[in-house]
Amino acid sequence: MDAYAQAVAHHHAGEGPQSIAAAQAARAAAPDDPLVHNLLGVCLIDASQKAEGIQVLRDAVARWPDHEKLVTNLAMALYAYGEQEQAWYCLRRLLVLNPANVLACDRLGFLTNIWRGDREQAARLADRAVRLSPNDVSIRVNQSLAWAPDDLNRSILALSAATVLNPQDTYPYVQRAGALLRQGRLQAALHPVRRALKLDPANDDAIKHALRCQRYHAASQSAASQPPGPGSGLVLRGPFSTASGYAHMGRRYIQTLRQQQVPLQIIGVFGHETWADEPLEAPVGAKAAINIMVPLAVEPIPGLATILYSMFEGPRISRTWAKQSLTADMVIVPTQSSRVAWASAGYPEDRIHVCPLGVDAEPASADAPPLTLVDSNGRRVDTYRHRFLNVSDAIPRKNLDGVLRVWLQATNREDDAVLILKPGKGGTEAARRHLQSIVVRTQQHVGRAFADAAPIVLVDQPLSEAEMTGLFRTANHYFSLSHGEGWDLPLSKAGAMGLGLIAPAHSSYLDYLDNRIAHLIPCTIGPAHLPYSHEPWEPFFGLEWWVPDETAAAEIISGIISGRDKGLPDARAHLMGNFTWDQAARKLRRILADAGLLHQGGAL
Repeated sequence: MDAYAQAVAHHHAGEGPQSIAAAQAARAAAPDDPLVHNLLGVCLIDASQKAEGIQVLRDAVARWPDHEKLVTNLAMALYAYGEQEQAWYCLRRLLVLNPANVLACDRLGFLTNIWRGDREQAARLADRAVRLSPNDVSIRVNQSLAWAPDDLNRSILALSAATVLNPQDTYPYVQRAGALLRQGRLQAALHPVRRALKLDPANDDAIKHALRCQRYHAASQSAASQPPGPGSGLVLRGPFSTASGYAHMGRRYIQTLRQQQVPLQIIGVFGHETWADEPLEAPVGAKAAINIMVPLAVEPIPGLATILYSMFEGPRISRTWAKQSLTADMVIVPTQSSRVAWASAGYPEDRIHVCPLGVDAEPASADAPPLTLVDSNGRRVDTYRHRFLNVSDAIPRKNLDGVLRVWLQATNREDDAVLILKPGKGGTEAARRHLQSIVVRTQQHVGRAFADAAPIVLVDQPLSEAEMTGLFRTANHYFSLSHGEGWDLPLSKAGAMGLGLIAPAHSSYLDYLDNRIAHLIPCTIGPAHLPYSHEPWEPFFGLEWWVPDETAAAEIISGIISGRDKGLPDARAHLMGNFTWDQAARKLRRILADAGLLHQGGAL
């Protein structure tokens, strides 16, 4: 048996080290045979030597770019290990080599949808994959995902086909129920939910769907039992138990509306949230359901007006968002920039209302002490004169690459300044990879090492509410270079705590800041691309966002550090006087009362 045959035998037997050794021997014996390179790459990958295996396949594809098997295995390896951009390009090449390659159609369609955001092209590829392999359940499911953002009816048809092909698979039933709930078809959703639970009584998603169905039915029955006219309470639906901005917004409204004695029925997006203080899930005679979330997650409740309370971070919402928003009877947004974003996409302006959010300094954590942080040299952060803070999720819209570029350009190692960087909730591998990538690319782009700039302290772990307040107390300036914000809770919190604010002059910032109380950075508008790439960022595919002037931002930072800028009055009095949660809740109640959806009750 030759080395190649031995490698194949060891590989099929799951004998990783032996298969690799035999494949290496086969490659040494036949270095010009693409199949031995292919075999070695596959053996390495299957033995958990991912980087080495992918590199072998890359080198082989560079030599034999038209070898379909090599390109296929490289594409699948990149896809499996989350190298989405490289997998996308590789799958495109594979489809050129063989337009009838069903695997390439299916996987490329999936990536085009979830990584690139091109819904139209994703749907075309998914449809082609179904034509090539009409009896493949997973391909039907991927087709449903491709159609879901733009055409729920076609998505439901694809899922129905999947259930026919494999009636014992719970996943298509669960997905079909979710799609029907997004159409407000509560009774129709019950059948696939029950079927899924019969197949798997412990299926978590099916249980969540069932719980939401129960609460929607109770709210619908309660609304039907009320006399005509405004409702006596409200249904609030949102991600209240998560750590997202929408969850923070929802929790603040729950607290404040309860203080204002507005009866509430709370339905979490997962359906299973519990409320310790009182039974907030009980029906309250509501005539309106407020969905605090993005449009694609709205689920209308029969018999109740559907209110979408959302926001967007760019000049115009996507066509998909605009289409889904039309299922709402009213859209409420926190700022004028979001109002323009919906109106620019064609949503009727007379159905858009502006209700600013509240700003607070986390009064529950008022006594939280500053966090004790040290830089890489062991110096305490609180000994620096100028302490700049940025709290941002590690996503392209937050423009952390821009923050780092500005810091490199504006500071020197001798400066009495430090940048405290808190990447969102912290601790995720995706966030670490994103930061590591942009750190390397930023140094290359600027032509300067971070060792030559003022220090950066990374706070890369989840913090409690009190610890977050302590983190803000550690700084004296807050610096944002975001490409767009629906509200920016961290910056508004920083302003409410008296930190000096540096922010781009765009989106929500212009609703609650001006040049008298904050350093505003000039901006232009440009395409929404990934950092150091011309590829689009998936949520903003085909859209634009704001591009802050980094030279102006660097001048502001260096001016503060050098003492040329003597500072501005802080924004605390303005924010706390004009943007409280009490004011926000009263404005929300006025909007609903004027629409005939809520009894005014109490003082407005």
